[in-house]
Amino acid sequence: MRKMGIAAALAGAIGFGAAAQQPPPEKNCLHGPSETADQAARRRAALQMARQVNTTEAQANQQGHTYYALSDLPGLASEINGFKVQLSTDGGTYTFSVKDTLDPCRFAYFSDQEGVIYSGMPVR
Repeated sequence: MRKMGIAAALAGAIGFGAAAQQPPPEKNCLHGPSETADQAARRRAALQMARQVNTTEAQANQQGHTYYALSDLPGLASEINGFKVQLSTDGGTYTFSVKDTLDPCRFAYFSDQEGVIYSGMPVR
């Protein structure tokens, strides 16, 4: 019984230490409940970019049976309105992210060859 008490105390201390080391959440996020009209417009433009990447990659794959690097896709920029676009491919699959470089909370969209777009923020 005593060993279980010690183990529980250690687990609690370890858990408490890990929680104490996490940074506090940012209070000035650009996207969320207090998002301004300008920030919402930037976010919608980034979402449109994410949709363009998926559409263009799907078309490229239908034509050439491979996925292409961002620099090989016509009309797609690596940055738009403060959002940085990164794309990685091995030819048979791809993954990309569209990250807000201006947001202290680091909002992003991301997707892959399945075409589903996700939004998120880093785990804090």
